[in-house]
Amino acid sequence: MLAQEPTLLRVYSSNGVKAVLEDLHLDIERTIEATLSFEFSTSRTLADKVLSGESFDVVILTPALIDELIASKKVDSNSRSKFSQVGVGVGSRQGELVKSVSTLDDLREVLLGAESIAYGENGQSRRTNEASFATLGITEEVHKKRRLTGPGKGPQLVAEGEVELVLTLVSELIREPGVQFLGVLPPEVQRYIQFEAAMGIAVKDSVNGREFIRFLSSPEFSSALKKHGLEFISQ
Repeated sequence: MLAQEPTLLRVYSSNGVKAVLEDLHLDIERTIEATLSFEFSTSRTLADKVLSGESFDVVILTPALIDELIASKKVDSNSRSKFSQVGVGVGSRQGELVKSVSTLDDLREVLLGAESIAYGENGQSRRTNEASFATLGITEEVHKKRRLTGPGKGPQLVAEGEVELVLTLVSELIREPGVQFLGVLPPEVQRYIQFEAAMGIAVKDSVNGREFIRFLSSPEFSSALKKHGLEFISQ
């Protein structure tokens, strides 16, 4: 008798938790006894895919977008589970002078002194970045030298020397070779982005879907989050 093939679980996930999910990919599969198929992008991009009718089993997005998908009857409200948050940080090319961004004055000086600044065009972190520029009173100056990027592309541009600074989620920033982490935004302008998981209404295997979401709250996953610049949060 042939062994039954593992169930395929299709997961749409925000780039914010991409690195930790990739690191634990095989561990999660062994634990839930299912094969995982990930698609990573910005939360907004993935939510739009779901709204357009694309097939999925589990989504990992920001709470506001989970709310939107619940209202559209795309995900099960009873399955949602909040598990992590991450802030926005600043990075420069490895080997460049390390500058402090720990205070508003420090951050203003660094941003004004940079020749070019990259940040995501569609990611949730853009709201935080734009709000911080407004608080610092330098929106016009930054916009003159900004480079809006596609999902996860900012750190790569800095590593290649095409852009001087990048502002993005810490979890995306610290994994890029050739980029040095200058620090998180000061608390006065920091806005943490939270992540929730939820199952689709039409999920084919709700048992494995629940097991996957349960793993995101496990001690093993919580420990891995810290390694990747994320914080564990409970319901």
